[in-house]
Amino acid sequence: MTSVPDPAGLPSGLVVDGPVGSTPLAGVDAHRRGRDLRLAAKGGGVVFAGKLFAWGTRFVLAVILARVLAPEGYGLYNLALTAVTIASSFAVLGLDSAVIRWVSIFDRRGDRAGMLGALQVGIGLPALVSLAIAAALVFAAVPVAQYVLSNPEVAALLPVAALLVPFMVLNRQLGAALQGLKKIEFGILAEQFSQPPIRFAIIMGFIGLATLGAFEAVASATLAAGAATLILAFFVVRYAHLRQAPRPVRRETREMLVFSLPIWFSNIVTTVGTNLQTLVLSAFSTLANVGIFAIAAHVNLLASLFHTSVVQSSMAIFADLHDRGDRPGLGHLYQTTSKWTFSLNLPLFIVIVLFPGALLSVFGSGFSAGAPALVILGLEALANSATGTSGSLLDMTGHTRVKFVNSTVAAGTALALNVLLIPPFGLIGAAMAALGATLAVNLLRVAQVWYLLRLLPWERSFVKPILAGLGAFAVGAGVAMALAGIDPILRVLVGGLAIVAVYAFILVRLGISDDDRELLSRAARRFRRRGKGRTDSDADDNDREMGELDGR
Repeated sequence: MTSVPDPAGLPSGLVVDGPVGSTPLAGVDAHRRGRDLRLAAKGGGVVFAGKLFAWGTRFVLAVILARVLAPEGYGLYNLALTAVTIASSFAVLGLDSAVIRWVSIFDRRGDRAGMLGALQVGIGLPALVSLAIAAALVFAAVPVAQYVLSNPEVAALLPVAALLVPFMVLNRQLGAALQGLKKIEFGILAEQFSQPPIRFAIIMGFIGLATLGAFEAVASATLAAGAATLILAFFVVRYAHLRQAPRPVRRETREMLVFSLPIWFSNIVTTVGTNLQTLVLSAFSTLANVGIFAIAAHVNLLASLFHTSVVQSSMAIFADLHDRGDRPGLGHLYQTTSKWTFSLNLPLFIVIVLFPGALLSVFGSGFSAGAPALVILGLEALANSATGTSGSLLDMTGHTRVKFVNSTVAAGTALALNVLLIPPFGLIGAAMAALGATLAVNLLRVAQVWYLLRLLPWERSFVKPILAGLGAFAVGAGVAMALAGIDPILRVLVGGLAIVAVYAFILVRLGISDDDRELLSRAARRFRRRGKGRTDSDADDNDREMGELDGR
């Protein structure tokens, strides 16, 4: 038997040989596993609610910007954001995952000195690097625009866009700290509920002044991100108790960097690979195609919300389960969260497949050309969700070097496919490249989790959502044909409701698991209670669950 290597030097004892459940572990029981699932579901629900609100607000903003700026102007705006997104990935240093892991473990152990040191290293170092990168981006705006983004016009936007870099980095690190503290809901409040309305108000102000252009659109993103930084900092100070009298601080800088550097390289490769479509489209296609692809990707983002919400809420729990050596619980959470991501994503994929042109027509007639690309991107999101939470499981169990290999494979595949497919096929080629890279890296992750931990994301209950999806697709196709002549927005609404209703009906008739039934029952009880106002039992449930996870 071999113990999982732990770069942080934290005790593990996690056994990796044999199938899940083959090694009895003290203290592992159904109650604890059920509690971990409830916490993952609760956190995932909070994350999803925030992401859904943010997506809805940004969808409205994208409609406004797309109609005002047109495909060319929206493409210019998107190029500027692509530059700062890539720049910020260099500044994070991979310490976001380290902050989640170290803060979560030290907080559960009651090790305040270690937790404060982790916050200082995990937030302070990326902040300093981000300031240096922002300054470099301002001074090198012209060559970056000409030689990296392949469009000299974007140089005028880069100075204000560069200010986004430190805000994006701080928001990522502060949000990671709140995740580690099991206060993910406050991070969601700042980034998902507060930032989009602030940005919306700024954009409406520019419209009122009749001055909205690509420059003003970038400025609104910068100001809103700065406001979110202040809110996140307030919550971290409050819940990490940073106002208390100074205490000894123990910084594990070397250990955190050893853990984070593979993630840093991986994140850089991943970020560059993710944005390759924009860069290659700018170099080999038109600025209008850059804008159309950005809108198609934004619409498809809805299909990824469930997956990213569950992944984000599960990371700290994966770290805790690994730290206490609970391999059966780790496997149970891995399979259950993987089923959730696939089951919740499938009906959204069906809507995208059946109504792509109607969805894009909302942004203006110039964007409807992206319908075939949107369908392919929808398939890419479904493939990503079907492989579950494999990537975060590898990170939180200490296998960060594997992540770098995966990201290199994904970026290399994406680069090769983009260069091969975009010149002859344009938008469709960009979408096909994204699909190919996603399939390659996610299948590789699943194989690695099996090799290292002897865990698979799938089990027999995956058949049920597939059958429900086939039934929902048949009904949705009939609705799409029957309503072919009506308003596109109304067609999407009616068709989408029919697909979701049929999917849910078939899924329930096929039977849901005991874990899912318990979670739904608890959610229904809390919903009824909140209809009458928050009760003491609600607070007791929350305190009991968080206290159990924290070991207090």
